[in-house]
Amino acid sequence: MVSYGDIWADIYDDVHGDLQQIPRLNDIPFWVEEVKVFKGSVLELGCGTGRVTIPIAEAGVSVVGLDNSASMLRIARGKVRKLGFPTQMVQFIHGDMRTFKIGKKFDSIIIPFRSFLLLLSVAEQRQALATIKHHLSPDGRLIFNAFTPDLETFRDNDGVLVHDYRITNPETGYGLVVSHQNQYDHFNQIINTRTIIERVGQNGKTINSTWRDYQLRYIFRFEALHLLEASGYRILDTYGGYDRSPIDDSSEETIWVATHR
Repeated sequence: MVSYGDIWADIYDDVHGDLQQIPRLNDIPFWVEEVKVFKGSVLELGCGTGRVTIPIAEAGVSVVGLDNSASMLRIARGKVRKLGFPTQMVQFIHGDMRTFKIGKKFDSIIIPFRSFLLLLSVAEQRQALATIKHHLSPDGRLIFNAFTPDLETFRDNDGVLVHDYRITNPETGYGLVVSHQNQYDHFNQIINTRTIIERVGQNGKTINSTWRDYQLRYIFRFEALHLLEASGYRILDTYGGYDRSPIDDSSEETIWVATHR
């Protein structure tokens, strides 16, 4: 597992800060509602710049955010200082989701925005799930999401530049166009991803562009089921999207809710 955030920190908020414009990616309401309803203490793994952590704190829920990127956490802490949150409401910790040791248990541990897929082997996944379980209260819940693998799409898009989404700053009218170019290692279930970010003017013309390379390990629905059960978890719920719809053939996302077995 590499520090994904170190290569993204300078542009992460530009690219992901306005995802409410993209319904299929608008996940913040889901995470806030989940932790508000269940109540109790919250740990977010892969918190980055606080994209989800801070809205949880703004909803009145005490939360700890953990990330292995010092650069991301520096930005997150700066946001919290500006907002004036008390330290008991939101904290940020530098750590690795595979091996972290906090010394307390949490009622909800969440891994938003597919960050579980940054674990690039079954061994790393098992290690992380064991560490998480150690920090989960007896009735606590682990919630994480992953995109639904589509092998036909993988085949058709291998090495092809694919447009993902465009977001527009409502104040300036300037936008970002986000595209992906993926290469697939199906033997290891690894996606070598290049994300291309183009800054676009009001006239629709590209001002400049940049890219970031990283890797993900995709995981199938029943693979995840067996992984969780083998790691000592019991499945409470599965959803096919942030609207909590049932999983079916059209689901692009799978959300897992699990607890101690």
